Amino acid sequence: MATKYSDIITIREGKPAYNIANEEGEQWKDFIANKQFNEILATIIKSVRNTDVDAHRSFWISGTYGTGKSHAGAVIKHLLCDKVENIKDYIDNEYRDAEYASLRQSIYALRDKKRLFPVMMYGAEGISHKEDLSLKLQQAISDALNAAGISITVQTDFDNFVDHINEQPEIWQLLIDKSPQLKSIAPDLAKLKQKLQNKDQATFAKVMQAQRETGITIRLAYNKLPDWFFEVQAQLANQKEEFGYDGLLIIWDEFTDIISSEIGTSILVALQEVDERIMNNDNNSYFFYISHPSALNNLGNQERKKTEGRYHFMPYQMETVSAFQIMSRKFRIADGATSAEQKELAEHFYSQDDCNNLQYMFAPDSTQKEKTRRDLYNLFPLHPSTANLATYYAREAGSSSRSVFEFIGSNDDIRAFLDDENHFLNHDTITADYLWDFVLKVFNEDVLKYGVVTERYNARLLEVENKGYPYLAVFKGILLLNALNNIAANTTVTPSGKNIANLFYGTSIAPLLQDILQYFDEHSIIQRLPGDDDGLYSIQFSALPTKEIEDEKQGLMLTEFKLTEKLLTFDKAQSRKIVDGWLAKVKRPYKYKFYSLQSSESALLHSIETAYNDDCNPYELFLALLFAKDTAEMNTLKEIAQKASTDERFQNVTFVVFQQPFEKKNYDRFIEFMANSKIAGKYNQKEQQKAHLENAFTLIKDWLNTIRRNPFAYYLRGVQKFNMTMKMTSVINDNIATEIFSKGPESLILLQSHPVPDTFWKKQSSQTIVENFLLYNTKPDVLAKCNGPMMPIRLWLQDIVDDNLEWNSSVDTNHPLYLVFDFIENKFKHTTKSEAFNMGNRLVDLTKPPFGLYQSYASFALVAFAMRKWIKQIFDLQGKPRDAQHLKDDIVEMFKAWENNKESNKLNFRFETKESRNLSNKLVKEFSLNKLKGYNDISSLTDARNAFKYGYLAEKGYPLWVLKYTDANIKDGLKELFDNILRIISTDNTRDPKLLDDTLSGFDTYHFELQELIRDDNAFQNGFRNYLLQIPNLNFKEEEFDEAHDYLIHHLQNAQGLWSEEEVQKELFNWRTAKAKEENIQLLLKVISGLNTIEECEQYLSHGDYRVEDAADKRIRILKVTQQSPDDYGQPINLQRRPQIVPKSKRTIAIEKVDTISDVNKAKILLRKICESDFVPEYIIELINNYNA
Repeated sequence: MATKYSDIITIREGKPAYNIANEEGEQWKDFIANKQFNEILATIIKSVRNTDVDAHRSFWISGTYGTGKSHAGAVIKHLLCDKVENIKDYIDNEYRDAEYASLRQSIYALRDKKRLFPVMMYGAEGISHKEDLSLKLQQAISDALNAAGISITVQTDFDNFVDHINEQPEIWQLLIDKSPQLKSIAPDLAKLKQKLQNKDQATFAKVMQAQRETGITIRLAYNKLPDWFFEVQAQLANQKEEFGYDGLLIIWDEFTDIISSEIGTSILVALQEVDERIMNNDNNSYFFYISHPSALNNLGNQERKKTEGRYHFMPYQMETVSAFQIMSRKFRIADGATSAEQKELAEHFYSQDDCNNLQYMFAPDSTQKEKTRRDLYNLFPLHPSTANLATYYAREAGSSSRSVFEFIGSNDDIRAFLDDENHFLNHDTITADYLWDFVLKVFNEDVLKYGVVTERYNARLLEVENKGYPYLAVFKGILLLNALNNIAANTTVTPSGKNIANLFYGTSIAPLLQDILQYFDEHSIIQRLPGDDDGLYSIQFSALPTKEIEDEKQGLMLTEFKLTEKLLTFDKAQSRKIVDGWLAKVKRPYKYKFYSLQSSESALLHSIETAYNDDCNPYELFLALLFAKDTAEMNTLKEIAQKASTDERFQNVTFVVFQQPFEKKNYDRFIEFMANSKIAGKYNQKEQQKAHLENAFTLIKDWLNTIRRNPFAYYLRGVQKFNMTMKMTSVINDNIATEIFSKGPESLILLQSHPVPDTFWKKQSSQTIVENFLLYNTKPDVLAKCNGPMMPIRLWLQDIVDDNLEWNSSVDTNHPLYLVFDFIENKFKHTTKSEAFNMGNRLVDLTKPPFGLYQSYASFALVAFAMRKWIKQIFDLQGKPRDAQHLKDDIVEMFKAWENNKESNKLNFRFETKESRNLSNKLVKEFSLNKLKGYNDISSLTDARNAFKYGYLAEKGYPLWVLKYTDANIKDGLKELFDNILRIISTDNTRDPKLLDDTLSGFDTYHFELQELIRDDNAFQNGFRNYLLQIPNLNFKEEEFDEAHDYLIHHLQNAQGLWSEEEVQKELFNWRTAKAKEENIQLLLKVISGLNTIEECEQYLSHGDYRVEDAADKRIRILKVTQQSPDDYGQPINLQRRPQIVPKSKRTIAIEKVDTISDVNKAKILLRKICESDFVPEYIIELINNYNA
């Protein structure tokens, strides 16, 4: 009966690594092909087939020690180079399944046409200089060919020898002297050279024999290597019928040794020259390099990419599933034992609940699960999680001295385990701590990769050992996960709580694991990073200075993170994102800020008050969220909140105190992470900096998640209440919002008991819902339009209005619809009529508690319903009434102005008085204003004023006041009526109630007289003529009417109907003065034409009127001709016209007068007078004509 594992299971003896250059029998057929290998094989077959130019190139596989790449290379060698009958059994067995039919067929198809000759090279091959390459490669190829009985001599060999004789004859002379056989056919250098030039095969054979006998080696010239290689290939192919080969396959295993040496780059360059020629489709030879991933580390990134691009560069890793199968072959059934006994042991382990899933956990897909299960059974007593870690060690970190196969095959600790009776009795398994002990030497040798892990191991080893073996085993297992995770980054090797548990399922350590992990966390041996229950027990890979971290921690606690609220705001966006998630279903817009205990109570309250007044819109809820570091701080915050909630300053502020403090342990860890992050940033350790920051915030996130599961207290208007934080949204909607905004849309109880879509409360502008209330006049019409998100309107109108949208007799005066209606009505009723007001400013209190209206379907509906009463009752400042369409725009604009907290000029309106409306109607009726073209829609006094001024009087062609002069007997009251009408239409006098009353009274009193006057078509003209005749001192004559009227038209700026009496009278006197002056000028011109002496004429040259001066000048020239004396006969007479010089004083005055003209109409009148004058020189007219206006 077995008493220890070794009675049933023992270790199979064998070499730890496959030697491709020294194979034993058919050992290569033990290879287990996997998906990765099959993909590599398919790539190589495609290349060797040589039907695809892009695929035709040499190959290179790269893998760490212990991955089986050499064994894989040996299989490829045999598949490409052995006779088909020698590989058929392997192919038919390994690729017998239907899924491999295509690959199996491609192997046979290739081998029907191609066979390669294998040449083995290994390691550095004794190459110490780049020139050695050609010699070693030539030797390897030649030796392999000779061993196979294939004799090949190529042109390059003869040429190389001839060149060498010319360059170093003394060596050849020595060779002749020491080789009698060579000397017998070539006694001197000249004869030897001649025979080699003639390609004498016998001589060549004697030279090769002489080299072997004397030990003298004639190197192949470095630059002749490519030519020699392909000549050998050609000769080999020429002998295919005899030997069956198409080309060479140079397999260079452990290529890392040569390529990573000092001469590695130059060797690679030389080989690439050959490899590039291999790509030509007339070549059928290949290099097959097998190396470690570090082989190309000496190359720069660019050169490395170029090198990999010249080959089929294929990484070779140890796949977990195939690795299990390979490792399982390291165990065998002991002599005298049976496989059933081993299976029974495995089944006892895997029958446990937690262990059952382990046998399938590491299979990549369902097709591998049963196979994996068998392999893991065969690996027992190796724990399945240990086997998994071993594969990652082999894949990412394996070394030639510590391969994964040696872990089982050459490990004294494993042998001791198998021989230990207690392990067998307790059903123990080989756990991860055994693997840690095995690989520790490798980890110690690579400080850069594993220094942090080994440092932690050495620093805490004694403390953990004192706690006992279970603690030490878990400690080593976590360290191993950290080491492998640092390089592998696979989910099965992350140091998570789940993966740690996987390491010890089915062992006596499993029940103790949570206590062990808690001990490690609390004693900072390996702390669990913040997160969920499966948090990471991660060791940060850094070497930051400890003292700087400690100094930074002290600084952070005293400054940046002294206040608890700063913990939440260091990554404010993420913290707010979490809290926003809690409040996502809050109906009303809200603001909140994070607070905690500050330097004083007053400082805290001042901060809250400032935020509420400066940052919060009046319609928004404001939540002061108070967080505590510990219980004492939480209790203090409650006392402050209770007291402040009774203060009038905070009557609309909700104080929320969360019942879950951060706790000192978490605060210390947070400071630790933040300090490490800052120091990592200082030393440009970006990854560490980021990782520590993420860990710090994860602590905050965990805290907020814990808060979410615990109660909170809130304080509003002196009342304290408690509830669960998970119910915070419903508390805000149903209790807090309705308390603060008791007259707001959410205060309707019906809405609280019926489902309402979020879009009904969503902050958004909507003209549609406003139109529905303003443009439709019955309840059914409005409800027909209220679909989708507007459906809740049906609840609002349900019992409060009739079908005509009038209040029911039993109207609920606390209904928000009624409350808003009543508020607006009271505001407008107390607005002074005829005075301008801003509607947004007048109704802005609707945005404040207790209403709290804002841009939403709900608020727009309340205001739109209330404004129905005021359609065409509000007027713009031009006197136009605001109809339903206008009011729709006004309501939308008002909400926009409220939102922007800016006054909008578009909302400046006034109410029209009863007197204004009556007066407007009177003007229309008495003067038939609505019959004027373009004035058929007169709806206000402003409209009537404009129609009267610009329509009626323009049509008459005279001002209204002329009617006062139509008859000398016209009544004074009628004259006063005309004056009052003129005052009303000239400026906005609607604020003068007496004027309006007197005017209305005048219309009533003198209706008939007025109508008699305005029906007389000549009344206006007769009145104007009578007015002119009665002006004192004007001496107006009736025959001058047309002249005077025409003068006024050209000299008064206003339209004829808008002339005032004063300006008409003033301009008539100007007319009379100008006319008298003109008459005097005409008389003077007649006088000048009759003068007989030059002296008399000269006195008029400076008269001031250019016509008089011109006439005098003309008369002087005439007199000079007619009065010439005999003595002047024959002398030229100066008849040149006298320059017309305008006196400087007159010119200056004229310029100054022009500069004072500011009205373009006055300038036009002046220019018109100049153009119409008969005495203006022609050049002045030309100047005006040529002016570019």
